[in-house]
Amino acid sequence: MTGYRVLPDQAAWLTLPLEFPWGDFVDDVSWAAEVADDRAVADAPAAVRTAIAESALTLVRAEPPLPGVRERFWWLPSIGGSVVVAHLTAVELDESLHEQPLDSFVFLGAGGMVQNITEVEGTAFDTALDCVLLVPVDDTTIALRRLLGRTARMLLMLDVFVDDGGALHEAQHDISALFTSIEVVH
Repeated sequence: MTGYRVLPDQAAWLTLPLEFPWGDFVDDVSWAAEVADDRAVADAPAAVRTAIAESALTLVRAEPPLPGVRERFWWLPSIGGSVVVAHLTAVELDESLHEQPLDSFVFLGAGGMVQNITEVEGTAFDTALDCVLLVPVDDTTIALRRLLGRTARMLLMLDVFVDDGGALHEAQHDISALFTSIEVVH
């Protein structure tokens, strides 16, 4: 499979580990404590640090919304507000799937109704799309922003599910920047 590398803006995105040990962290509790220490202002009360650590633990322990997620990123401005997490999935494509139009993958695993689809320029992919879908879940509807990129052998999907469309709007620039930071490695 063709490889990829994501170079997130460290001021906008925090990588959510998929498993532990990860880097210098033996478990999710030590990782969450470090996140709280790093993200809280210097004179923040202990309750604020605890709330950040609890949020970090909840997110890192949560199952991704779709199978096959390889990387997850937490949008830092959403700490303490409507949570925004980007999920990156990579799928190896055989010859027959590469011939399919890229927009045929828009609903993959999620379904929903398309709000808009636009082509994305300036990426490392042969073709790329930016899509917003409305996905019914139980008695509510959530928004999904899905950015798709395809090379000769690989399809990458960057998915951001939110139940607050305002959060999706606020994060749109950083979501786009995260997607365009992806490099394809041959």
